[in-house]
Amino acid sequence: MKKNLLKSLFVAAVMIIGMSTATYAQFQNFENKTHTAEAQPFADLSQKIWDLMAAKDADALKEIFHPNAMFVHMGGYWGTEQELGIIGGGMIFYKQADVYGVDVKQINENNWAVYSTIVLDAEVGGRNVITPFFVTQTFTKENGKWLLTSFVFTTRMGGPGADRANH
Repeated sequence: MKKNLLKSLFVAAVMIIGMSTATYAQFQNFENKTHTAEAQPFADLSQKIWDLMAAKDADALKEIFHPNAMFVHMGGYWGTEQELGIIGGGMIFYKQADVYGVDVKQINENNWAVYSTIVLDAEVGGRNVITPFFVTQTFTKENGKWLLTSFVFTTRMGGPGADRANH
C-alpha cells in the first residue's frame, strides 16, 4: 500500500513538473530590445502605454485604445471602457512594468503585434502584487492612426525577473 502511494506521488510530481515545463517552454522569453526602423514605433507605443497606465492617464489611453479593444487579464476579460475605468479609478494600479524584452512582428499591412516579457508591479484591491507575464499587444491602423486592439496577459514561470514575483 505504502509503495503504491509513493509511486502515485512520484508519478504526480513528474506530471506536474512536466506540465509546468511544457507551459513555460511554449512561451519565449523575449530579450530583443533593438528593432528595425519599421518596428520601432510599435515598441515605443507599447512602452508609452505602460507609462500612461502607471500615470493612471485614462484620457491619454483612450486616444490609443480602440473602442472595441479586448483586454485579457488573470481575472477575466473586458472591453475598452471597463479597462479605462479600472485604470483611471485605480482599481488596478499598474505601478511599473519592468520590460525585459520586446519582439515586434508585422501581421499584415495594417496590423502589428508586440510581444513582451515583463514583471508587473501592480496594486490590486489594495494589495501589492508583483507578477511575471508574457504580454501580447496588437495594433491596427484605422483612419490613418495606430490603435491598440488587444492586450493579453499570460502568467509565466521563470525567466527574467521572475524571482521578484509573488507566487
